[in-house]
Amino acid sequence: MRKFFLSLLLAILFCNTGKAHAVERVVIATVSSDVYYENIFLMANTIEGDWMGHKNFTVQVGFPPGELLYHFPNWYNDKFTPDLFYEDINADQLKDIIVVLVAGSGSGLSLKEVHVLSQIHDPNIRYEEVRVESINDAVKRLVKMERHGNEATILIGRKKYVVDISKFGYSIGFEERPFVGSWERNTPVNGFLEGSTLVYVSIGGTIGTLKIRYDWDGKMYKAKSVTFEEAEPYKPSS
Repeated sequence: MRKFFLSLLLAILFCNTGKAHAVERVVIATVSSDVYYENIFLMANTIEGDWMGHKNFTVQVGFPPGELLYHFPNWYNDKFTPDLFYEDINADQLKDIIVVLVAGSGSGLSLKEVHVLSQIHDPNIRYEEVRVESINDAVKRLVKMERHGNEATILIGRKKYVVDISKFGYSIGFEERPFVGSWERNTPVNGFLEGSTLVYVSIGGTIGTLKIRYDWDGKMYKAKSVTFEEAEPYKPSS
């Protein structure tokens, strides 16, 4: 089925013009299943003058004539391929659609925007977009970061992590306090939605990773817990 779909897509792209960029509506990502009504397609429009960006997204569940369509005209993907998952992340035995868009990218930059379509049976199958707390908001709410000289402190609840910045050998000037917001990732892990972001003490100088686990509170996916993993200092090969 996957080979058939890819062949069909290529045929559409090159039909008549022989040029892929002539087509405005494209399939960006898919999730295949053994049953046709669980195939997920993420579609969007290309942006004139910006061949890497996409907007006006649609999520299609299944094939015609019984497919479900959900339109999201305000979704935007900066560049690179979005992530698409189909997993149960709230323990209700119903698979949810997780779309992770690239909100910003560049050298050392990868900002994400996660959207969750929660599956509902009432009695028909349908999906409804629900809110997800951003990684940045979760960090602001649950994490406190400080720097005193060559020591960076990460406070998460009663847990305290102290990192010796000097062992990383960064020569550029340090910021007043550690910060996040340059690199993010979202993915389902063991039945939960997980987010992660790097912690920096200077531009390009990372000291570790914050991992955020989300829980469903009945209205939205909100960060429940955060852990910190210290990075290993770079050791040049001899």
